[in-house]
Amino acid sequence: MLTLCATQFAGFLKTRASLSPGSGGNLGLMDIILALHWVRDNIASFGGDSKRITVVGHDTGAALANLVLISKSGKGTVDGLVQRAVLLSGSALSPWALIPDPDTVRLEVSQQMACHLVPGHNNRKPTTDDITDCLRDKPIEALMGVRLTNVRFMPSWGPFLPLEDSLDPEFAMEHSGEGFITSELMLGMTTTESYNDFSASDIQYGLEEDQRNRLLRTYIRNAFTFHLNEIFSAVRNEYTDWDKPIQHPINIRDSTMEALSDGHTVAPSIKVAYLHARRGAKTYMFHFGYQSKESEYPQRLGSVRGEELPYIFGLPLVQGLPAFPQNYSRQDMGVNEAVLNFVTNFCKTGDPNEAGQQQIPLLHPDYGTAKERTRFRLITWETYETTTQQYLSICKCFLSLCLSAMLFNFSTEKGPL
Repeated sequence: MLTLCATQFAGFLKTRASLSPGSGGNLGLMDIILALHWVRDNIASFGGDSKRITVVGHDTGAALANLVLISKSGKGTVDGLVQRAVLLSGSALSPWALIPDPDTVRLEVSQQMACHLVPGHNNRKPTTDDITDCLRDKPIEALMGVRLTNVRFMPSWGPFLPLEDSLDPEFAMEHSGEGFITSELMLGMTTTESYNDFSASDIQYGLEEDQRNRLLRTYIRNAFTFHLNEIFSAVRNEYTDWDKPIQHPINIRDSTMEALSDGHTVAPSIKVAYLHARRGAKTYMFHFGYQSKESEYPQRLGSVRGEELPYIFGLPLVQGLPAFPQNYSRQDMGVNEAVLNFVTNFCKTGDPNEAGQQQIPLLHPDYGTAKERTRFRLITWETYETTTQQYLSICKCFLSLCLSAMLFNFSTEKGPL
């Protein structure tokens, strides 16, 4: 049995200037850590084990879970808050995980909320005053109505640096981060993580080369600081099929989706797995490439960001919920049983293959043939190692253990290595 808890958290708005003691803000991360303290102290009353706490996050939730692991307030030691983490379609190294300029956000909020700041030196950007008290006097509807400058591919709200005394999550994972290396880690991703970055017209008709170039340049300009032209040239070269002198718009669309998926989600996740495994920590990685025949997304594109979530929560085994009105097939149920057993075993023991674990009880035990139901039990999910980079592939061919040839250099803040 697993005991599940969902946490709610406040925002991340920076309320004080950089030059003042502390910076305010990042309260959402503090809320999560406080909730984990509550779980540790009280979960036994609900049938849980305070020594086996796993944080699971998807998208921005995965980035926050990753930040919890490197937070000194969330050390994942035996006597700490977290022992394991599951990061789905995101990490703290994704370019969208942190906002680069929280002072600009603070300024925009203060102006729209009439929380006047003391001008900085030579009338530059304000550097003093805490807007917390002013904001507390405003109705929540007014705060929710604030409109921030939108930077494509980047978040308007979110955590910001420094986090405690760490200026760089990658440095914390590579050199310190006790909670990071003492926690067992599972990372998962889909095939097309960038699907929602494209318009319906782009998806239906594809992209011309000039559209592709503008899209990639916009992403690179907003995600990186230096060597922008060099990064663009490297990405275009890597994600162009040079064997075809004339590129079809659909093929250009597919390669652009792959480039953006790798850039903002896949490559950063692989980098996290690499840093975690390199320090000797137990690491598992999987690619969820499976699509139901009833999927609302084009089969050509492969699995889309979020398509793994029904299988994480077991919806095919209960024939969906109102928010997921899908008629799942017997094969969908077989895949779901496999995914659930791997994930629950990992949450319980830190090993998705743990022998002797009770299998997930099914509401529809006659969903498939014996072959479908037992095939996944023949798979041994090996740990991710820096040399072999093995990961589990969950796809139409059901399950297989693959050797990774994926790169993570594209995701680094300084650009390709």
